[in-house]
Amino acid sequence: MSMIRWAVIGAGDVVERRVAKALQEARGSSLQAVVRRDEEKVRALAARFGIPRAYTDVTQVWADRDIDAVYIATPVMLHAEHAIEAARSGKHVLCEKPMALNSAESERMMAVCREQGVKLGIAYYRRYYPKVQKMKELIDAGAIGQPVYARAQFSGKTNHAGTPRAWLLQPEISGGGPLMDVGTHVIDLLCFCLGQPQQVTAMTGNILHNIEVEDTASVLIRFASGCQASVHASFSSSVGNQLEIFGTGGKLVMKSVEDAGLDWIDDKGESHPFHLPKHENMNVPMIESFIEDIQGVKQYLCPGEQGILASKVAEAAYLSASEARHISV
Repeated sequence: MSMIRWAVIGAGDVVERRVAKALQEARGSSLQAVVRRDEEKVRALAARFGIPRAYTDVTQVWADRDIDAVYIATPVMLHAEHAIEAARSGKHVLCEKPMALNSAESERMMAVCREQGVKLGIAYYRRYYPKVQKMKELIDAGAIGQPVYARAQFSGKTNHAGTPRAWLLQPEISGGGPLMDVGTHVIDLLCFCLGQPQQVTAMTGNILHNIEVEDTASVLIRFASGCQASVHASFSSSVGNQLEIFGTGGKLVMKSVEDAGLDWIDDKGESHPFHLPKHENMNVPMIESFIEDIQGVKQYLCPGEQGILASKVAEAAYLSASEARHISV
């Protein structure tokens, strides 16, 4: 099949660290253009990665007929605008997470992409970790019985001040603090494994950092199946990323979501460990899957209809925290 020709919209640290290289390494992918308003920086980045075209105006991408798809890596406040403009120019959209500032923007993104007949994917790359897929496989196979409770922790002791990610501390740009930044990743994993979220209760606050966004968030989620989950997302704790799912007949444990280990404890209390390392560049399997979706080979694991779930939970969590009540999703 023909190569999918990409442009990257935005050129921050995630593009430098993973995305540009992944778009060049993925099967069926060709990175043709990058966009950033700062001409000196965009030309330097294009030179470092050997990207043929360096644009300073995003409208240059919309007019470029040699671009089939865009990877949106701009701040969250621009996701909806750029996704909608890309769709109207006939280009498929793979958008960084969280999907948008709110569910209304997310719904608009999906509607325009459907109207224009282009694909919309959200970049929750952890769905493509082999051990995450094994976790879902074991749950679906009944290995732990009926899931009844999940516990997740995603945190790091940082406030991003003075770094290229300082925009994450500005709620009008990022939408929120660690709940939006890292919390939506684990919420997405829970939705992937457990299904439709139904009700949310939350608390947010600032424990360590005097910043505009929360530095700590605790969220309770009830899923349509009845399973309950607690999620802790924080810029004030350095304990890392863990995930556990408990069922009527066992449990699944990731002591770290980022390493290769997954432990299945069966109904007799016996441990069955799995060693399932992720790809060296975690964006590659996700990008290859999105390309296969464009080409009609198989469905992408996190289309807009799935990506919006984590955003709806986060939106409900902020509302719950501000009004001290349960919020239906």
